Amino acid sequence: MPAEIRNKIWKLVLGGKLYESDWTLGFYSPPTEPEDATALLRTCRQIYSETAIMPLALGTFSVESVREAARSLKKLKPSQRKQITNLQFTVRWPHIDWQLGTLCFALHSYALFRSLSALRELRILVLSVKDPVVTRQKVEEAVYEHLKPSIQNVPFAVKVDYTHQRWSDYVNS
Repeated sequence: MPAEIRNKIWKLVLGGKLYESDWTLGFYSPPTEPEDATALLRTCRQIYSETAIMPLALGTFSVESVREAARSLKKLKPSQRKQITNLQFTVRWPHIDWQLGTLCFALHSYALFRSLSALRELRILVLSVKDPVVTRQKVEEAVYEHLKPSIQNVPFAVKVDYTHQRWSDYVNS
């Protein structure tokens, strides 16, 4: 089979997965993901050699804090960290100022992001604003305004997203 077709198949099978962070385990696939999404890598040596970095390069790694990100990323090998392209910070509205403050510091110091040389997108997912007058646009504008000085010179895109879901609903979806 031609390499182009094989690569498309690998991307469909291994791409778009979410890996959540745990203080003790590092990154893991949540219950909503297929139980063994990386089983394809164990098929044979050739498939492993062609696909080993794809879960890292095509997946999204989700953390709740800078400290948790640093701890979970340390559990990965440096060569694995260099393949990560998408990082997601999940913040809860009541704690957003504190969480964004630590993220701003990390962006300024660049220490956390130095080992993520392939990072293309930092997504900030804001969960559960209980105020009915707060809209998606207001939340996204507030987050961008808070991060504005910190994201001007970063070599990756910063995207903000907002959902009405509560944390427990989001984790179980």
